[in-house]
Amino acid sequence: MERKQVLMVMPVMKGGGAERVAALLMNEFQQNGFDVTFLLTSSGKEDVIRRDLNPEIDLVCLQEQLPDEGIIRKCAMKLMRLYSTVFSRMFEAFGKNVPSHFAYWSFVSQYRKEIDGIRRLLEAKPDMTVISFLQPSVPMVLLAAEGLPNRVIFSERGNPERLMKHRYGRRFIEKYYKNVNAAVFQTEEAKSAYPACIAEKGVVIPNPIKSDLPEPCFGERNHNITTFCRISKEKNLPMLLEAFRLLHDEYPEYVLRIIGDTLNEEGEKVRKELIDRIAEWHLEESVAWCPFSSTVHEEILKDCMYVNSSDSEGMSNAMLEAMAIGMPVVCTDCPIGGARAIIRDGENGLLVPVGDPEAMYRAMKRIIEDEDLARRLSGNAAELRKKLSLESIAERWMELL
Repeated sequence: MERKQVLMVMPVMKGGGAERVAALLMNEFQQNGFDVTFLLTSSGKEDVIRRDLNPEIDLVCLQEQLPDEGIIRKCAMKLMRLYSTVFSRMFEAFGKNVPSHFAYWSFVSQYRKEIDGIRRLLEAKPDMTVISFLQPSVPMVLLAAEGLPNRVIFSERGNPERLMKHRYGRRFIEKYYKNVNAAVFQTEEAKSAYPACIAEKGVVIPNPIKSDLPEPCFGERNHNITTFCRISKEKNLPMLLEAFRLLHDEYPEYVLRIIGDTLNEEGEKVRKELIDRIAEWHLEESVAWCPFSSTVHEEILKDCMYVNSSDSEGMSNAMLEAMAIGMPVVCTDCPIGGARAIIRDGENGLLVPVGDPEAMYRAMKRIIEDEDLARRLSGNAAELRKKLSLESIAERWMELL
């Protein structure tokens, strides 16, 4: 029997949460008899961090296969992009939805080579099913697959409310996403944000919890308060630092550990801002910066709690993994409802409003001062490792395939 072919398309693979989920799912598909390939649309192999992807899976970097365009073609695309961008911004300035044709030409003028490259690949393998994660790879795939027999599934991993307001917004999505065969959302909130013609094809599948985590810790804990994440603006680490400053005034023996890497200029800017605030508030001895490591879960296993201060989040893998190893967690109740979909406030974690350092301080203080609460949160949180096991989540994906 011929093995079912599956292509996963993403922009990059630099260790982000969505990239890790995609890699883990593809590993499971391969182990269950699928013929799988991973395609990156925006990076070369020197930029790839493939620590989560099985080395036997083919990884293709599209940029290395694209031909150079002639000067006339490049100039024509630049003029088209300028034209469509100017008119798109005029509509945005007046608070109007950008007409789909302006959005289309703005997108195509920027990513025509990638769209053509993906289309050639799909034409060569008409029986291949394509899964696309993250922008701008999702619209690339949908435009490339127009009129072809390939089955297409896209998965929304971010906050679609922000996407709808973007230049490639609601009108563009209504027109060019409607032919998708299926859509996978992390939460009901994300699904409901899409136009009905797309949401009705959608299914909600939460993120899986990786299978090689250490066993949960239910014993004595240390004085480390930990977050681990990509260093970026949306994580709102300044709010977490302010909440910790309030806590530090009462509990100076506690240390805030920020575990994560800066992957771009925005991350470096956030890091500098945090370092300046740490110095201003004289917290140099109480805040530790740590790079991400492959043994991060063993290193945080006995820490006092995990905290997540994000303004916007799909479904945080770090949150799920912290809960699965039995850590008490405090998370902002941020769009698109990923934390709210998992955390039962006061039972297996604590939810706090977005952008409220006072509320986060009070939640952290509750865990420190109420040992019974901390033990209850820890025990109930660890139950997730069965409910959201990689095997059970991958099975739901394979049923869709």
